[in-house]
Amino acid sequence: MDFKRNGICGPVRLAALMIGVIIAAVTSFTAGSARAADAERVELSEKLAETTITQDGITARLFMAPSPDDATMKAPQLEISVDGNTVAQVSGEASGWDTPQGTVGFFEIDPANDTPEIVFTSYSGGAHCCTQIYVMRKDETGAWQTVDFGMFDGEGGYFSDLDGDGEAELSTYDNAFLYAFDCYACSAAPLMILTEKSGQRIDVTREPKFEKAHRARLAFLNERLAESQKEFSPGFFSGWVAQKALLGEGYDAWETMKNAYRGYVDEGFESCPKDKPNCSEKEQVTLRFPAALTVFLKQQGYL
Repeated sequence: MDFKRNGICGPVRLAALMIGVIIAAVTSFTAGSARAADAERVELSEKLAETTITQDGITARLFMAPSPDDATMKAPQLEISVDGNTVAQVSGEASGWDTPQGTVGFFEIDPANDTPEIVFTSYSGGAHCCTQIYVMRKDETGAWQTVDFGMFDGEGGYFSDLDGDGEAELSTYDNAFLYAFDCYACSAAPLMILTEKSGQRIDVTREPKFEKAHRARLAFLNERLAESQKEFSPGFFSGWVAQKALLGEGYDAWETMKNAYRGYVDEGFESCPKDKPNCSEKEQVTLRFPAALTVFLKQQGYL
């Protein structure tokens, strides 16, 4: 296996609740978080259809209103004001539920400006999909801009100061692994760490300073592996191998996977050609799991 030597230790709602527990396990080792205390994050609920939170003269108002995409549905709306003047507005995802939903909180993410960032999340509904995350920031001109972090499975993830430098990062998971080789509940996914710098979403997953977070994630997956007595599961092993690869342990992981794979009835997996990550159904080929995983990991940047 041609694993990249770029691991961080290298030389150079049921399912939604499960995701929440996993993420909590990853972030629990931190002593604290950058402007990330629960008291500085508010959430809409059946009893709270509107709320505000204020910090450093900045007020974030969270409320429900007709969705701009479908006026028959309500979605959480965020309005940011400074000294009583509205400076930004953004609409979240409509869930289709009657219960108000959405969260907003202050976090210190990007030290390049003189204000904290505001994280706004909303949930689209469904068994385990999806949370939309926006980061609102003041740019160098003094204007407020919206940074679209994207849609993430389950609760989406949590912002916390993973490395103790006073800046919060988003701990989430590489959603590409969910359903890739097995059912959702059968699958595992490697940790993904994102941040915002100068108005851009940045993937910092492979930075060495986050080794502790990756070790925590691997420890959780190792517990699952031990509980299963290494019974082969393609969905689990794909994510476990990727997590090990992030720590520079891809070769050992591959050997463990191959040993567990012996005796597995492999009916093959549909795969796009390795040089074409996005392909039509006609272009797909059927590969045995090791070959399909090799292609997948290369396409996702783990090999």
